[in-house]
Amino acid sequence: MKNIQYLFACLFVFLFASCKDDENNVIPTVDHFLVAEGKTASGKKVKLWSAEKDLLVAYNKLYVSVQNADSSYTGDPAVTLTPVMDMGTMKHSSPVEQPVYDASTKLYPAGVVFSMPSGDMGSWTVTAKVDQEEVTFPVNIKSSPANTKYTTTFVGSDGTAYTITLVDPSGPKIGLNDLVVLVNRRESMMSFPAVQGLTLEVTPEMPSMGHGSPNNVNPAFTSGGRYAGKVNFTMTGDWRLHFKVLKGSTVLAQDVALDLLF
Repeated sequence: MKNIQYLFACLFVFLFASCKDDENNVIPTVDHFLVAEGKTASGKKVKLWSAEKDLLVAYNKLYVSVQNADSSYTGDPAVTLTPVMDMGTMKHSSPVEQPVYDASTKLYPAGVVFSMPSGDMGSWTVTAKVDQEEVTFPVNIKSSPANTKYTTTFVGSDGTAYTITLVDPSGPKIGLNDLVVLVNRRESMMSFPAVQGLTLEVTPEMPSMGHGSPNNVNPAFTSGGRYAGKVNFTMTGDWRLHFKVLKGSTVLAQDVALDLLF
């Protein structure tokens, strides 16, 4: 009888340990959409996930998962993303918030701004570099919805090309919303570093109704290329966010506009 009890105890421990191992190897991807997957030369499984079903000309929340060939995890490999638009006669990249590992989800959250849609003009890829190995994924980028503009590029009075992109509100509502924008500069066609130390002034307008809104808070620099403030939407419909951009006392641009519709 004791032998039988001992065997059952061993079996329970084995099954429990196996289940725990399986749990440790499962990537929690609830509410994430699989964009593409591939393998490195050494057999690592690399997957690209998105917070939304479609990738748009906008700021896109992306996630990378990395597993060994046996689906296990070892360490925290360095991961970077490089988006590239191939237009045939030329190639260019776009602004990126590089992945940072989140141990609680076993994912690498990142942000990528796609500046134009896939189509006749060219095609997009995203290359994930895991340590020294690379996996390149083809991705399809759709135009943002009609009457919206979530990202735009302007040339400042200093002759530099800047990109300003709406990060939040991603789901705008009536009332006071968190406002986050990402600002990058074009160093080259393949490099778009974040810009710090600017002053942004925001003025919301509802073009179809001819009015603005009160109680807005100008976005202030937080980290990377992010600037955070508040924007007040008094009703649903079309809204345009006008930004005045300054570098010290120098006005880089008087009116840079992003458009929302909800």
